[in-house]
Amino acid sequence: MKKNLKVILTATGVAALLAFPAIAKAQLGFPNPVFPPTPAPTITAITSIPGVNTQVPMVLGHGLMLTTVCHDGGQPNSPVLMVFHNSGIDIATLNFLFSDGTTVTASGLVLTPTIGTHVGNDFPAPFNNKRIEGQFIFANSAGNTTVNLHTFDGGTFCEIRGTALFAPNPPPPLVNK
Repeated sequence: MKKNLKVILTATGVAALLAFPAIAKAQLGFPNPVFPPTPAPTITAITSIPGVNTQVPMVLGHGLMLTTVCHDGGQPNSPVLMVFHNSGIDIATLNFLFSDGTTVTASGLVLTPTIGTHVGNDFPAPFNNKRIEGQFIFANSAGNTTVNLHTFDGGTFCEIRGTALFAPNPPPPLVNK
């Protein structure tokens, strides 16, 4: 009698395990959402060695434009900066952690786009007679672009090296009907 009881309990346990997914789905009362595939991330190399009195725009895509300003005006103390610009159509955030060799800056801000007569704002990161080593994260409705950046003011030239990694936001789930 005990042998039969063990077989019945074991068979009941296996049947319960096999039926659990169907029971759980029925209790939800709606079909499981289907997530469409998220596009793959992309990596863009950032490489530029402009001379003095030069501005070099780099369109990194998905609403982010990075411009190198290398001694604008051609004078030794003229501006040397990296300018982060929101060229998209929606508001974005820019969070950053970088050093210029003497000061570490960690903060964030909202970058508004230029639409019609509304002029958006930019974030300039100066490196006159210095360098920038750091990370900048630009996020908008399209996804997140992480820029790892190295810049150097060589006096008669500027060196810009880095990568921009874009990871798209996943699309919203689709509901099976």
